[in-house]
Amino acid sequence: MMALLVLKSKIKNFYEKHYFPVRSALKTLCVFLVLLLIHTNMGYMPALDNVWLWILIAGLCGVTPDAVSCLVTIAFMTLETLQVSVMMAVTFLIVITIYLLLFSRMEKRQCELMLALPVLSMLNIGYVVVILAALFFSPAMIPAVIMGLTLQYGLQGADSYMASQTGVTDSEQVFNSLHYLVDYIASAKWFWVTLAAYCVAYLCIYFIRRGKFKHASQIAILVGSIVFMAVELISNIMFDLNLDLLPFTIQVIVCMAIAYVIQFFHLTLDYHGTRKLQFEDDEYYYYVTAIPKYKVAVVDKTVTRIMPEEEEIPTDLRSELEKAMEEEMAETNNKDFDE
Repeated sequence: MMALLVLKSKIKNFYEKHYFPVRSALKTLCVFLVLLLIHTNMGYMPALDNVWLWILIAGLCGVTPDAVSCLVTIAFMTLETLQVSVMMAVTFLIVITIYLLLFSRMEKRQCELMLALPVLSMLNIGYVVVILAALFFSPAMIPAVIMGLTLQYGLQGADSYMASQTGVTDSEQVFNSLHYLVDYIASAKWFWVTLAAYCVAYLCIYFIRRGKFKHASQIAILVGSIVFMAVELISNIMFDLNLDLLPFTIQVIVCMAIAYVIQFFHLTLDYHGTRKLQFEDDEYYYYVTAIPKYKVAVVDKTVTRIMPEEEEIPTDLRSELEKAMEEEMAETNNKDFDE
């Protein structure tokens, strides 16, 4: 435990010391990986199949505000979908715009959370977004989770439509893709089951981590994940969804591990040092439970020299000593010669 706390302190100190270059580098890497994931899983537009273009865009996002990264991700998804259907792309863009206009002021990071869920779902770890949102935000983020899941299944519907169609040429069939997308999402049982499981797990984690007991956040992750798995398994039995249990369990465990690591680096409390305080002013009594943070000071190792180094003789004094020794040697030789 102590080694992890020391590592955490070193990473935190390094990040604070080199905040701007480190944050820019991390943003660049994240945006590049996001573009890579989107194009790898969709890959409909050949013009976007250019690694150097991704590097250039990611580099620009690294030195610009976070909102630019969100806009770039939305534009990338829209352009990929545009190759499938113009109507689908326009619908995605309109729905996302309406959502951001309605909910972006309720809680910060709405756009990031909404986009993180479909992107991480491409790696089968979308549930980690729900855990982290419940740990660090309020239930006002639930609409972002719902919108992110809808966007995820919308992209899956676009992929399914692309695989089932060879191309639409008649102008009367322009709305076919939109009808297909709506029917795909409405008839997807997994969409509704996952939506319910996400919301229940979110609320469970949120209310438990706000509890007044030790290790509330860690217990919330565990209990919320158990509830999430229970909802999925019960729905699998009721609706015969053919859930593959082993990969599903591994995905949940991986998401829990990621959440525990992020929670550790975000905040670590020393419950042994808990203090209950009571004080008052003219209007209120205050009862406060103070829990200190774990904080480890990183000590720089220094080597102290016990034996002082020999002092160097100044050049002038050395030359004088050499001259005196030569004179003494000359006198000694003269005496020996006289004898």
